[in-house]
Amino acid sequence: MPEIIERAVRVLEKNCCDHCLGRQFSQLLSGHTNESRGRCLRYVIATEIEAGKAFEKINPDNFAGFAFRQNKEFEKLPREKKACEVCNGLFAGLDKLAAKVAKKMSGIDFSTFLVGTKPSRDLLEREEALWTIAGIDYCEPLRAELNREVGKRVEKLVNRRVDLKKPDMTVILDLEGDKIEVLSNPLFISGFYKKLKRGFPQCRWGTPHHYKTSVEEEVGRPLLKLTAAKDHKFHGAGREDIDALCLDWRAFVIEAEKPKNRHIDLKKLEKLVAKGKRVLVHDLKVADMETVRKIKAARPDKTYRALVILEKPVKPADLKKLKTLKGNINQQTPERVLHRRADLERKRDVMAISWKRKNAKTFELFVKGSAGLYIKELVSGDNGRTKPSVSEILSVPAKVKELDVIKIGKI
Repeated sequence: MPEIIERAVRVLEKNCCDHCLGRQFSQLLSGHTNESRGRCLRYVIATEIEAGKAFEKINPDNFAGFAFRQNKEFEKLPREKKACEVCNGLFAGLDKLAAKVAKKMSGIDFSTFLVGTKPSRDLLEREEALWTIAGIDYCEPLRAELNREVGKRVEKLVNRRVDLKKPDMTVILDLEGDKIEVLSNPLFISGFYKKLKRGFPQCRWGTPHHYKTSVEEEVGRPLLKLTAAKDHKFHGAGREDIDALCLDWRAFVIEAEKPKNRHIDLKKLEKLVAKGKRVLVHDLKVADMETVRKIKAARPDKTYRALVILEKPVKPADLKKLKTLKGNINQQTPERVLHRRADLERKRDVMAISWKRKNAKTFELFVKGSAGLYIKELVSGDNGRTKPSVSEILSVPAKVKELDVIKIGKI
């Protein structure tokens, strides 16, 4: 204890508030706030002064308001305390600061929040100077205490709770710029979709210049309407080709950026999406970033229906050769996606294969394949970049006229 008193006395060579004094010893006296720690230490030192103990460099301003009987010098001190030389009175204005934060939050729908601080350079320098006096063995950073104390006061004002892990809103106390920023964190909605029309992509990377819409926009437009968000981002568990249908439910997460409304009717969202008659969604739930990571990492197998057109007719018996496609497939990155993907050779699996003949030059091909298997190239051979292929096995050039995803494995 004498060591702590000695350190506290060194801190009190500056004019220092209870918060800044107690914060240097925040790992001691559990169950107390930094303010009450500072008050206790100040009282102990004041008691020693009253008993006649002299401290050479102690700042008398730290004991304004104390009535000492034996030390005439302290009896003459003014009753009002001067601003803290460490925080410059920042902690004296916590209630006003919390009120400003609460006002900034008005008009935004949220249940949880988190307070963060950007200290000014001057404040950091004063704090570091204090650490050289008191040491850093028991201290807590100023920003940590400020975040906590403002957070507690705002909780009472707005009747919402602080969440340190997944807050709906983040408040930034910018002490350098003397401003308060209120950031509505993204709202994540997970679910499953079906794509019922051909001719548009999953994500809007190709819109509006090349395609009128996308799966993302079919879901995103009504989402923005309900949430009053600034924008949206789409995360899918894989994707189908632009000209393909997705007739089984594919997992996705859509992210509403800076939403003003977080508590929305997800059934209503499903109905609004369905009105467009291009995409259906179901099993919508509020999600989080962890769900996004899970979906992006998912590698489910898929079953496809491909309508195959041959340049020359083949006999029904010839199609039986397609059984040899079952097994390992070597696929070089398709020529059609080389502009956006590295030119690599990948090994994929055909797990099951069957067909239904329509005429001598047309048949339906049903393929169950591992994630990442390119079906169009499995049929065409892609100028030898996919081996084996339907074209190679039948010795007839072949191409896919229609492609549908008909079953997606669980993730």
